[in-house]
Amino acid sequence: MAVILVLLVGPILLLEQVSGHGMMLEPTNRASLWRTYDSLPSNFEDNQFFCGGFKVQYEQNGGNCGPCGDNYADPQPRANENTGKYGLGIITGVYSSGSVINVSSTLTANHLGSLSYSVCVLEDSSSPETEECFQALKLADGSESYTVQPTDFNVVNQVQLPEDLTCDRCVLRWHYRCGNSWGDCGDGTGAIGCGDQETFRSCADILIL
Repeated sequence: MAVILVLLVGPILLLEQVSGHGMMLEPTNRASLWRTYDSLPSNFEDNQFFCGGFKVQYEQNGGNCGPCGDNYADPQPRANENTGKYGLGIITGVYSSGSVINVSSTLTANHLGSLSYSVCVLEDSSSPETEECFQALKLADGSESYTVQPTDFNVVNQVQLPEDLTCDRCVLRWHYRCGNSWGDCGDGTGAIGCGDQETFRSCADILIL
């Protein structure tokens, strides 16, 4: 029987030297656990899991991104994936099936856009999660995403868990699609927020009873 380590940690205060973009803080994402537990691998750029950056994601990797925000071209397991450098299987949230949960994040640089969430039931704890494993979650109001406001810095979203979902190991994913770049809207026009946009992701290990 596998031993599950559960660490219930609250939102983490950002250190002054950190600058950049954004990350999920509650439940605590894998790359940020070191901020509370100094025995874990540290990462001073835990708010910069942006698929390798815009050019890498779209010009080198065809728009693909690692499931948890790593450069898609990195060898598996990538750093933020299960069994990777930060994917240590530490549970940071315990929830009830069908409940509405609060998910908090910090945008250290607001790039507009939207926040959305998904969950993966990790059937094999010895393997990385796949993109196909993730199923989209809705917010408590039934919407599929939250529109980031220009003044947002600390954001708390209420996310609806499925009624029939239980798991010893689930991966909750925070997905930030930015909206501050000009792009093709697909109808012959262009606008800020259309087309390819920078992407950030965070993954946290949770348990759903």
